[in-house]
Amino acid sequence: MKPVKPVLGIILVFILGIVCGSFVTYLIPQSRIESFLKGGPQAREEHLVTRLTKELGLDNQQREQVKAIIHETHEDIRQIRQKTLPQIEAALNDSQQRISVLLRPEQQITFKKIVAEHKAHRQADGR
Repeated sequence: MKPVKPVLGIILVFILGIVCGSFVTYLIPQSRIESFLKGGPQAREEHLVTRLTKELGLDNQQREQVKAIIHETHEDIRQIRQKTLPQIEAALNDSQQRISVLLRPEQQITFKKIVAEHKAHRQADGR
């Protein structure tokens, strides 16, 4: 009589371990990415400062100077985006109109929903 049940039990335990490990490995980075993106500019700045501090071994004075530089850079980028936003919006609207003309009526309805969702997502991100 061969011990089939104990061997199957051990195999099942290993398979469950692999599945659970894979799931947790997927969830941890996913939650970090979501919290990073939802945290806004301050969270992104802090994340970058923390990473540079850790990887470069910055002292407190360097850390504060790097933090100020990163903040100034983000502000500069925000101002550039604000200046170019009307041009970006115009280009997006033009491309959406050109695509819409190519579509059948039922496709146009779906396309309008996609565009609306994308626009809402951009506005939620503050872009």
